[in-house]
Amino acid sequence: MEKRGHLDASLLFDWYGELLTDRQRRIWRLYWLEDWSLSEISQAEGISRAAVYDGLERVKGLLADYEAKLGLVAAWQRRRQAFSALRAALQASADSADLRQVWAAYERMAAEEGLSDV
Repeated sequence: MEKRGHLDASLLFDWYGELLTDRQRRIWRLYWLEDWSLSEISQAEGISRAAVYDGLERVKGLLADYEAKLGLVAAWQRRRQAFSALRAALQASADSADLRQVWAAYERMAAEEGLSDV
């Protein structure tokens, strides 16, 4: 299994990982986050290398299916882009009392969305 798309895999796991079984989460974490090989995982879990591979493929499909149905990651990415564009527009605007109020509203909304870093 090639480890391309690590960022996408991590995002999907962050959003939907709790919907997986404990064993699925553990194997996913070992492979993607701890960088274990299929052989290392198979030895630790007492299953075949093929079973590890099949399990990872199944989880990958489940995570993609959850995203296809719920779209939480895509919505979050759209919000991040919108907040980033709004921040850039606010920073480029002239300073005024009205703008300070808009800026304060933006800061509150960004904090509530967990997007303060945008």
